[in-house]
Amino acid sequence: MSKRHSVMKNHQSVESVLSNDEKTALTVAEQNDYSPNKQNNQVTARLDNMIYLSELNRMNVRYVSFSEDKAQDEVVLKGLFHHHFDRHGLSVHAGNLIEMADRTSFAELPPAISMTILFDGKVSFSLGSQRYQLGCLGEGRVECSAFIINQPEMLSRRFERGMHVNKLNIFIERQWLEERATTPDEKQHIQQLFQAHAAFYHWQASDVVAKLASDYLFKAQQTTIQDELLKEAIIFQLIAENLKVLTSLQRTEMPQKTDQPCATSLQENQLRHQIDDMLMQSMTVAEMASAIGLSVSTLQRKFKTTYGMTVNNYCRQRRLDMAKKALLVDKKSIGEAAFIAGYAHPSNFITAFKKRFKLTPSELVATILP
Repeated sequence: MSKRHSVMKNHQSVESVLSNDEKTALTVAEQNDYSPNKQNNQVTARLDNMIYLSELNRMNVRYVSFSEDKAQDEVVLKGLFHHHFDRHGLSVHAGNLIEMADRTSFAELPPAISMTILFDGKVSFSLGSQRYQLGCLGEGRVECSAFIINQPEMLSRRFERGMHVNKLNIFIERQWLEERATTPDEKQHIQQLFQAHAAFYHWQASDVVAKLASDYLFKAQQTTIQDELLKEAIIFQLIAENLKVLTSLQRTEMPQKTDQPCATSLQENQLRHQIDDMLMQSMTVAEMASAIGLSVSTLQRKFKTTYGMTVNNYCRQRRLDMAKKALLVDKKSIGEAAFIAGYAHPSNFITAFKKRFKLTPSELVATILP
């Protein structure tokens, strides 16, 4: 793994800023270790470490922006937090934490599989307009979940003051998996995994997965080359184990296919990224084709074959995605969001927005934001 972040600060007077409920949560969390079987793991979390908003902002520039205007020196998490990402699209978050403020964060995520192994606590999030909560299997049961997105999607995560969360998350961008597919069967397998957009799966962790995740959390703050290699090996094992489960669940549950195809090669993904870069420049399709070095007919054919829609329809959808982000993250008004999406009249924008997201702008804001 090429880059690792460990964000930790000591703070001597933390008890003075905690409520009684939070002090109780800390007492419980300090007694908690990373393993379902405590006799095999004697290391407890160092919950006197403070994580500040400024540090999270620096660390999460790849995906996350925060919706609330909070001071950069505000403590948002307390405990053990480990974050790692490589430039090819594999991210790992691990931690035994107390959430220190009621807040919501947002991320516009690329096509990916997000896997979570949850030991303790509850995690609330929304994917698109659908809300989920992890941590429902009961005390002492290690929980696994995963969602799969085959196109860019907005994720909102709700933090609750005083909530103790002990979990490991692995975020795998689609291109990371595609780069490792060496046979036609493997490529077909990846395509099948991504056949449905925003598919969500939930199951109890096997003993093998629980032990692997526990071992990773145990080693999270150890930084020798041997430990780094062992952590990398554990993550690859966890991905392999959970992909087997996901394949089985997908065959059983048969989620509905998305109404549009999704890209299957890195080269085709680059075409979409090029269109995205030109999106806000009010360029015509002919100008886009010229900038890319293709004829209009070739661009339209490639785009239609890959994404199942015309370039104009794609640009219209992406502008609606940007308007959605403006409503939730930047707290823009419906009129301002309509302008961002390219609509002169809010009524036309509301109609198009509901057609794409199944909710009106005001309904979406009421659903996602507290």
